[in-house]
Amino acid sequence: MKRPLTPLDFVRRAIKLHPERAAIVHQGLRLTYRQWGERIWRLAHALRGAGIRPGDHVAVLSPNTHQGLLSYSAVPWTGAVLVPLNTRLSAPEYRFQLEFADVKLLLCDVTLLDRAQEVARELGIPVWAMGEGVTGQDFETRLHEASAEPLPFPLDIDEDSPITINFTSGTTSNPKGVMLTHRNAYMDGIGVMLYLGLNMDSVYLHTLPNFHVNGWGGVWAVQGMGAANVMLPAVRAGDIYEAIETQGVTHMCAAPTVLSMLTDPAFARTVSTVTGQPVLVATAGSPPHARIIADMDALGFTVLQVYGLSETSPLITVAELSAQQRALPIAERAALIAKQGFEMVNAGEVEVMDLRMRPVPHDGETLGEIMVQSNHVMLGYYKNPQATQEAFAGGWFHTGDMACVHLDGRIEIRDRNKDVIISGGENISSVEVEGVLYRHPAVREAVVVAMPDPKWGEVPCAFVALHAGQQASAEELILFVRGHLAGFKVPKHFEYLDDLPKTASGKFQKFVLRNTLWEGKTRGVN
Repeated sequence: MKRPLTPLDFVRRAIKLHPERAAIVHQGLRLTYRQWGERIWRLAHALRGAGIRPGDHVAVLSPNTHQGLLSYSAVPWTGAVLVPLNTRLSAPEYRFQLEFADVKLLLCDVTLLDRAQEVARELGIPVWAMGEGVTGQDFETRLHEASAEPLPFPLDIDEDSPITINFTSGTTSNPKGVMLTHRNAYMDGIGVMLYLGLNMDSVYLHTLPNFHVNGWGGVWAVQGMGAANVMLPAVRAGDIYEAIETQGVTHMCAAPTVLSMLTDPAFARTVSTVTGQPVLVATAGSPPHARIIADMDALGFTVLQVYGLSETSPLITVAELSAQQRALPIAERAALIAKQGFEMVNAGEVEVMDLRMRPVPHDGETLGEIMVQSNHVMLGYYKNPQATQEAFAGGWFHTGDMACVHLDGRIEIRDRNKDVIISGGENISSVEVEGVLYRHPAVREAVVVAMPDPKWGEVPCAFVALHAGQQASAEELILFVRGHLAGFKVPKHFEYLDDLPKTASGKFQKFVLRNTLWEGKTRGVN
């Protein structure tokens, strides 16, 4: 009998085959997969008892807690669709997303009730409070009163129906709801298990916010191998290092900004797993810079770059290395890891196309847009057929990421379409300039954006944050960049900040910085 492709099968397998292995580690709490399964059934029964039916939308607003992770299994097990919400939004933003997504119930961590509870009630949406303290017992009481009777595997699930609706960041307009299907999530999970090398002895630290494209699939894939999930509600360098040392963490995922945090001399320390192997860190969100990769390597981490978008479930490429390349000195190896690499074996076809939708030559220079045909690609944008149609123009999903392809087929992103700086007719990759700035030992973070210029139309401007106790003047950084790049690529202005603005998943918010430079002006290029 044909079974639907769904990541719920990963969860079923873990509960069946690994009932006494550790499933959850959250501060002082430890749950086996048998206990974890009982909590899944209890929440699923509680949801059904509250009137949640197949096709209904249930939102979760939670940091990386065990209660939040529970929703990724229990909600879709009932046939309902989960709507993960970003934990760093404002009340008006939650109002928009809850109303737009037609949410029937909100599962909300007690630490975030002040931002979402009132707007949910105004919209007539019930709120179940999760977490520690008296208020959080509302959720635990509901679970305690519900049945722990196992629910059969939902064979009636349509694998091409949504399992989650994940909102994009909405940097220039209201965010779009990305409908990811059971099949999308299953295929992505297979890739996570394969390329991260997860097995039943793995210990996975949830450093990546799970609301961000379902933790890149980690909310299900880790369970698929019967591995342990170590929950981390707040991402701080000290807490990450402590979890690695006390819990024997072997794997984690993080944006490059978190890698910068870990390699900051104020916090950095050497790590090793209980097996003596390096801690594997998959990174994505923005291209990591070679210096950070080398710094992580020196601390006992192995960095694996992956690439994708919310609309591609998300992971579709990986910076694979051959045995010969793995033996290279770290400086040369890091330069390869810093590229996006090759399409994953489970990700369908990933191609870099020109404006006529022809593959670009593999010369490491010619730019095109990354496009995808894949089982990973979303069903569409919720209640937005026009945006869906535009995204799939010509039968390919258009990522908006500009890249070149090297002679060996390795893809390298040069910029987002909107982040390319066009100065006097010359295209400047902000990522390339940032990569040079990261080589300077005083630079902790760097973002380069376009700023208006009366002569050239626009020129590069660099926003930098320095390591604690370090100094580097604009003149010094200009000379440093000029030593590596053509003069027209050198930033014409530097702004120094203590920290650069980021999304909750660790991506730099370039639009925020760019807007400060273009206020009252209109960019003349696209």
